[in-house]
Amino acid sequence: MKTIIINGSPKGNSQKSNTRIICREFVSNMKTPCEIKCISNSNLMELAQYVDNFDNIIIIMPLYIHAMPGSLMKFIEYLNPSEVKGRSLGFIIQAGFIETKQEKYVERYFESLTKRLNYNYLGTVSKGEAAGIYMFPKMFRKVLRRFNELGRIYENTHTFDKEITAQLGKPYRMSKLQITIYQFLCDIGINNIGWHKVLKRNDAFEKRLDRPFLLK
Repeated sequence: MKTIIINGSPKGNSQKSNTRIICREFVSNMKTPCEIKCISNSNLMELAQYVDNFDNIIIIMPLYIHAMPGSLMKFIEYLNPSEVKGRSLGFIIQAGFIETKQEKYVERYFESLTKRLNYNYLGTVSKGEAAGIYMFPKMFRKVLRRFNELGRIYENTHTFDKEITAQLGKPYRMSKLQITIYQFLCDIGINNIGWHKVLKRNDAFEKRLDRPFLLK
């Protein structure tokens, strides 16, 4: 059963792409790694035709403020309904939100889309708080090992392991204690250390509070 991985990030194979890192981890422990194609810099119509050669399609993507990348949306619009029974479509989402409940809206859309395209729904794996993977890879070693294991099991079963999916999906909703701790970290500014470092590296720190579209 042939599976293709679609890297749905507009960053493509950039070293700064969290989606690229997750794609590589997903296939790295497979005996026969799946082919990975990027939507970035691809002819999306040709790519949509190309995936017809595979039994299963897994789309790995970032979620930006409840919206998928426009190029990925365009690719999906080019997908043709399957004329062959038994083909499957699955999704892996990585987002900066801590709570994966933020990703449930798009998960419902993906489930509905899969049925409309006459595919079996593999499911959607959601990982929140993933924005810093490429910046702080050592902090995410445990997360990346889970994606690695998810891919290894997928190769043998052609399903997303439920236990690993559940682990990656935590927290679905933050507890009151977690909210209190996170609020404290926000109040003392620890949550901004990494982001400020990026702003300074790009000479944008002094402009971080600019509001160019504010009406005067």
